[in-house]
Amino acid sequence: MKILIFGPSGSGKTYLARSLAKAGINAFDDSDIPGLSNWYDRNGQKVTEPETAQQALDNQYSFLWSQKAMAKFLAQHRDVYVFGGSGNVHHVFDLFDRVYCLRIDPVVQRQRLQQSNRQRPEMDKNCDGIVVWGDWFEQLAIGHPSHCLMPTRPLNSSFS
Repeated sequence: MKILIFGPSGSGKTYLARSLAKAGINAFDDSDIPGLSNWYDRNGQKVTEPETAQQALDNQYSFLWSQKAMAKFLAQHRDVYVFGGSGNVHHVFDLFDRVYCLRIDPVVQRQRLQQSNRQRPEMDKNCDGIVVWGDWFEQLAIGHPSHCLMPTRPLNSSFS
């Protein structure tokens, strides 16, 4: 079974992928999939990864997945969990047997995005404060037969 779990920044995607993989489950964060993700300008031209959220927003860059790269990756796995999100995540829904969207309480999300252990904290803030990438994912899930998941306890308590 091929399962996609997507959600906004700070929802726990990377944490869950790493925890499941550590437990021996075939789970991957989208950053682990070669050639999957790239940044593009508004004309569809590939650009260098922005250094900050402000740069991405000012230049109207989009973080997008390659459907071809995802299909190639999935062909190598009979059973796999993929965690992540992109501006075109809905273009790969049909490659998966199940699709789930992680929901998160906005207060908890802001707390997580302010933590110093974030991989790229400069991508979570701009001059206006916190930047929430993929805050529209829940609406996308409502328009698709995917399921929304909202953990009722802290993620780290699930794997302790």
